[in-house]
Amino acid sequence: MMTRDRCICGASLKGLDVEGSSRFGFIPASSLAHYNYDIPFSTGVTLLGARVFERCPNCGALIECEYPTLEGQTRVDDPLITYGPGTVYEECDISSVPTTYRSFRALITSGVTGGLMYSGVFKERLAELYKTTILDLPGWKVVRDTILDPAYLTLDEWWSAAIGRNFIVLYENTKVLRLVAAWHRVEGTQPRNERIEKLQRMRTDELSDDATDTDEVSEFKSQLILPDAKKHLLRIGNEARERLIDNSVTVGRHLFDLRLWASQNVVAEGNALFSANAVHDANETRYGIWHAEVDTPSSDGEGNSVDMLFRHNHVVRVTCSCEQGSNGEICPHMVATALEIARHLQISVRLPDATSSRSVGIMSATDEVDSERYQHYADVIAMLRQVQPTEPRYEWLTSFIQPLKEPAEPLHRVEFAPVDSIGMQRIGYSVYSETVLSFVEALLHNNNDEQYQKVLHRYGLDKDVPIDILNADNLDDTLIVALLTMLVHKERRHEGVIAEALEDGSIVRLLERLKDVDDSRGTREVKQERRRHLVESPIGPRGLDAPSCKLED
Repeated sequence: MMTRDRCICGASLKGLDVEGSSRFGFIPASSLAHYNYDIPFSTGVTLLGARVFERCPNCGALIECEYPTLEGQTRVDDPLITYGPGTVYEECDISSVPTTYRSFRALITSGVTGGLMYSGVFKERLAELYKTTILDLPGWKVVRDTILDPAYLTLDEWWSAAIGRNFIVLYENTKVLRLVAAWHRVEGTQPRNERIEKLQRMRTDELSDDATDTDEVSEFKSQLILPDAKKHLLRIGNEARERLIDNSVTVGRHLFDLRLWASQNVVAEGNALFSANAVHDANETRYGIWHAEVDTPSSDGEGNSVDMLFRHNHVVRVTCSCEQGSNGEICPHMVATALEIARHLQISVRLPDATSSRSVGIMSATDEVDSERYQHYADVIAMLRQVQPTEPRYEWLTSFIQPLKEPAEPLHRVEFAPVDSIGMQRIGYSVYSETVLSFVEALLHNNNDEQYQKVLHRYGLDKDVPIDILNADNLDDTLIVALLTMLVHKERRHEGVIAEALEDGSIVRLLERLKDVDDSRGTREVKQERRRHLVESPIGPRGLDAPSCKLED
């Protein structure tokens, strides 16, 4: 059923016939949980509160489509949907999104519907992964495990989503509130919902007419007006997304591992372009996509456009307009862009030794296994040879030392939001910078965060042990990662814990100690000596007894 055949910009719409990158499905987490996720894939968007959107190919707006519920009713009768099919949501800059969507504490108490958003491309990726067709996809119980598994970080085109009365916000995943795209409701486009209007006529609370979510669009109207530069950036992001979907190189590596996903010659050429300031207009656009233009001195024509998709702090996909990139190969323009983004994010990138003739990523029989991708095999081989691995193993965490010590922007701030209808009472919420969100994401994605309590217990420490009573100089790597993970989980219960640890320097001290331990990784004798020092020295300066801590050799 078509409820709107044209977008507010005048572009023609396809309705439920739309497929691919322009079709978005949303499923509330509560509805999936009600069925314990044990339902067929296609059933998801028929649950209560679920929605199907068409993205306008011209302006990028989301238009809600009409489609049946699981019981066969129309969406107009869905009690979980305030504004039904035909409602238009216009693109907006993520900086204009209200505080409600930036704080876990604010989001949980807001009544906003949380769930999973995915595009038609996600179904194609999933079918390719499980070697099936989009008509025979695995059920949501399997899909949930798949998207949460770090091994499948290159599986893109799905997002955690929050839909309120006036905003649709996409996050990179379910664990960290890192906003990657947002839309706001266009007033006057929503259809009448007789069921909701009937309930509204029954209520007698006149103050609710002035409730905060009722006035969201009006309150943020000035912020929602996009300047031409922002509109241009949003358009670039939408175009970049299409290019990455159509033809891109799958990477699945961290920025600092550049030497592991490009040959030495390509890295050298890319580094030369970067050093010559050939990269310009590097910006983060939408959906976690960075776009940049790279000039090529030897070319008579225009420069090359590079698009790079990031998820979980990793480069997932990359594309370049040059011939090499179009053929599915890593090119110097990609490398130069990666270095420029690393500079912007204050990330140190390991480059191959210029004196070595070996190409990084091409391994001969005599080469050492130094890729983190094969680190678990390297550890087993090292154990059999009674040699400890020498490659740093925690660079995914220690790379944040510099950005946290000398941040390009404030690491956190307090945003106040009204909690009553007339705005007399306001509550402050902790909102963190992209650097801090990336740090949290790294901890949760690369570490089995469910084990941190067991690690603390093994060392004789409480699950909420204060960091300031511990002597960081005498902690080992396993305990440090557990303590950092503890802070992240504690933040969910007591907002502002991470802010305090940033202010007093606890996080940086732990990371610097972790780097010292990582840098000294070497022979068995070196590690045993470090363990002996750990046992002989107290963990805490205030009398915490080290012998009570079980330290494994």
